[in-house]
Amino acid sequence: MKQRPYVVVTGAHGFIGNHILEKMLALDLSELTSAASGDGSQTGRPRTAQVRFSQQSSLPPESLDVWAVDLPESMTRPTAHRFSQSGRVRILYLNDLTEQLRTATHPPLAVIHNGACSSTVERNPAVFAELNVGSSQALWKYCAEHSIPFIYASSAAVYGDGLKGFSDSRELTGTYKPLNLYGQSKLDFDAWALEQTRAPPFWFGLRYFNVYGPFEGHKGGQASMVFHGYQQATRTGSIRLFKSNTPKYGDGDQVRDFVYVKDIVRVTLHLLALSLGGKIPDSAKALLPEASRGCFVNLGTGTARSWNDLAAAVFDAIAVPEKIEYILMPDNIAGQYQNYTCADLTTLRALGYEAPLTSLEQGVREYVQRYLMRGL
Repeated sequence: MKQRPYVVVTGAHGFIGNHILEKMLALDLSELTSAASGDGSQTGRPRTAQVRFSQQSSLPPESLDVWAVDLPESMTRPTAHRFSQSGRVRILYLNDLTEQLRTATHPPLAVIHNGACSSTVERNPAVFAELNVGSSQALWKYCAEHSIPFIYASSAAVYGDGLKGFSDSRELTGTYKPLNLYGQSKLDFDAWALEQTRAPPFWFGLRYFNVYGPFEGHKGGQASMVFHGYQQATRTGSIRLFKSNTPKYGDGDQVRDFVYVKDIVRVTLHLLALSLGGKIPDSAKALLPEASRGCFVNLGTGTARSWNDLAAAVFDAIAVPEKIEYILMPDNIAGQYQNYTCADLTTLRALGYEAPLTSLEQGVREYVQRYLMRGL
């Protein structure tokens, strides 16, 4: 049987990676170019990955397969079983990926690399050196050798305390000082990528800000405050937020750029279509020169909102009177806490993505009412 075109998605059983896997299964190859309209709209008939793909009697002729790559321990997560019965998903462990790519009949259309250790409290540098830097370097080299577009997860944690701003301009990369090992590992790979003389034909390092949305429960303490706030509000009637650790902000008035996971997926799809179609907007030509068609891309909303705003949105979504309890910030967090983040979206807009980003109230309401209240 002829092998269909496929995309590699690492971290496929993680929070963001699982959403990207779902989107890839809902696409045909022919849709990718038209999907990058820049307005965030969907083309063709609506599809949903909630159907049982394994029961489809026939596949569209231009359907995509997905190599879903993750660590062995990820198989215990609910996200590992959402699409495991699909005939279009091939589950692989990260350590086996290089060998499987080497023996494949043809290379993937693209590699979307979301696999990483995302813990901001992990203290073992070796974990980050292997998962966040080493694996990323290996995939970069493979994509460069085989001329495959490479989209990978960086992080807004590279910006540290934010005093130097939040510009994703490559010229400023060396000026940032992350506050934890996670952010440092992301910055280390970003800096390494800029040093390479051989690069994939297109590459994008996506600097995620505070992402929230469905299917993040397996992250435990690292899940978003929307997830934890909902659990607290429905069980106790109140939400606990950290007291401020600086006179500059009141309790709960520290601000972040909260971005809905579905916006992350839409932007990833836009960049994938740009990479495969090669249609570079005039506004992006300076960002993607012939010698190295790649750049870092902030993924936030461009609007900073407070934790109090977030809590209010959760209470509104479940129609419960607002009640907030402020607690002391743990010592292991206080020294690396970002009191302010806000994405500079100049690069994203220059790349032709024109759609509005989901507001905090809209995203929280959908997440809470369509997913959390249904036990998803």
